[in-house]
Amino acid sequence: MPRAPYTAPRPANALRRRCVLLLGILGPWLSGGCSPPAPLRLVGHPWPGHEPFFLAQHLGYLPAQPLLQLQETATLQESLQRLRESRADGAMLPLSDVLQLRDEGLKLQVVLVLDVSRGADVVLMQTGLRGLSALRGQRVGVENSSQGTLMLQLALDKAGLQAGDVQIERLPYEQHELAWERRDVHALVTHEPVASRLLARGAYAALNTRQLPDTLFHVLAVRSDVLPLHGDAMRAALAGYFQALDYQRGNPWDAAYRMAPRLQLSAEALLEAMRGLEQPDRLGNRRYLAETDSALQRIALQLAPLMERAGLLRQPVSLIDLDSSEYLPRS
Repeated sequence: MPRAPYTAPRPANALRRRCVLLLGILGPWLSGGCSPPAPLRLVGHPWPGHEPFFLAQHLGYLPAQPLLQLQETATLQESLQRLRESRADGAMLPLSDVLQLRDEGLKLQVVLVLDVSRGADVVLMQTGLRGLSALRGQRVGVENSSQGTLMLQLALDKAGLQAGDVQIERLPYEQHELAWERRDVHALVTHEPVASRLLARGAYAALNTRQLPDTLFHVLAVRSDVLPLHGDAMRAALAGYFQALDYQRGNPWDAAYRMAPRLQLSAEALLEAMRGLEQPDRLGNRRYLAETDSALQRIALQLAPLMERAGLLRQPVSLIDLDSSEYLPRS
């Protein structure tokens, strides 16, 4: 029986830490008699790799309003829509969606690599099907998202198949389990936490991202036009994120109990899901977002042809100002 969600008290010095952040950043505005700027609005949908940001908020590591608004969205699509409508300044997104939005003309810059999928994304097959070549002629469920489409394209490439060789069923992520149980699909392109639940019920993993290194990333991308206005808030937010990541690594069970309720998982299931992710630390982020020869730009350059072939990009991707390490902690 899953354990009841654990809600531990916040650290005693959380309020003091927030006050110091507020005074340090708002001091110049207050002393000059000016109104403070509008807050930096960041959004994130439920995904294990996003949770350290919300853990940072819970522990008081992030600057509070009016400097920062960290908002929860129900789905990736809602996060994308808020960006497109200028109701958010930045969002936690798959890298493939960042490239798509830039292709649409929305100027976004990656300021943080949240996670790299090392098994969290998977192609599952029903009982009796084995091997990616068995996908031919089968109904394959996949979310109508860039990352789902990209994962499907990678699976088809490995199987030597074309999109026309399978019956693609576009399914919202929240319908994946039901479609699987009804056997509406013979195969399913999905990700954690649904992946672990279906594997526990006997699904066969034909492909996962352990076999596709450095392919699927989640990042924090922010509108380029607002970054210069919110530099201090962005730096404080990233410092708080890494502080929460340190807390998660030093206190994995306590952090899991704090984070799991937002994902509607048990702490045990969340820890299992996290095993399929690599969460780069400060040094890892500096490598991915290096000022010269950025690893993230090299990866984006490799993804672009796949995305074009899958119909996700209209033209060759521009890597100009794709990422910046300017807002990462210096230490």
